[in-house]
Amino acid sequence: MGGYTERHRHSHVIAVIAKPGSVRTALDAAERMAALLGDAAMPLQGCRLVTLRVGAIKSSRDARTGEARATLTVEAVTETT
Repeated sequence: MGGYTERHRHSHVIAVIAKPGSVRTALDAAERMAALLGDAAMPLQGCRLVTLRVGAIKSSRDARTGEARATLTVEAVTETT
């Protein structure tokens, strides 16, 4: 295959669930995860990480239980050779 390079796009959602009424706690945790991901050296086997970025951080509350939820959407591109 010589210098053939194949790129793959990835999108993952990480959910943080907090106690009822704790939306700020869930958002703080999601923001901390985003900061840690941005600074992380991630050794990968068989490919390399081209880009890694946080696509979105959103919050919601479960109407039935009152649980707070924050979701962190992470998007990445990897490359294999």
